[in-house]
Amino acid sequence: MNFDDKGNDYFLHNFKDESGNGTSAPSETSSTGNTPTGSTGTTDAPAGHERPASTGFTFPEADTRTSAPHMVEKKRKRRHGWRWFFLIVFLALGVTVYIRYFVPYATESRTTGYVTRVEKRGIIFKTFEGEMISQSQLTDTTRVYSRDFYFSIPDDSLARVIQSYEGTGRPVTLTCKRYFGTLPWRGASKIVVTSIDN
Repeated sequence: MNFDDKGNDYFLHNFKDESGNGTSAPSETSSTGNTPTGSTGTTDAPAGHERPASTGFTFPEADTRTSAPHMVEKKRKRRHGWRWFFLIVFLALGVTVYIRYFVPYATESRTTGYVTRVEKRGIIFKTFEGEMISQSQLTDTTRVYSRDFYFSIPDDSLARVIQSYEGTGRPVTLTCKRYFGTLPWRGASKIVVTSIDN
């Protein structure tokens, strides 16, 4: 098969100058040999056909004027929510610690018995700690005799008075407060003596 390249090149034709018989003379090319003379540098569409619109796709632009304030408001609300969350948690922890260590659940607890030991204990915080045998323990014949009442005395002068009854065999009545937890500067026991009656 022979290839004939003597015919007019379709892409070098100027279709504006077409004659009525459907043939046109070849147009002269510019000195560059690429673009026909008299043309604007672009190839026009054939007669009766319109050039298609641009097929380029443009992405819709985001409205930054409305989206930016919305995001700022959303972040502000989220930050405000976290502040309220931590505030509630800290308040709950504070109330729990206060009730456990500083609020006694019994204030006028009275116990009568015999003081067996009162001494000052502790390494950093030294407090008076005492032991006593209650009368209820002595009258209960089903259990073995033992010291059943341990207490702390935050007041040094009161501790000296209670210590004077140690080993005397004289019964005393102690008024105490009972807490859920202990504090090192208050004593090692949850029972804190506030006064003594003999």
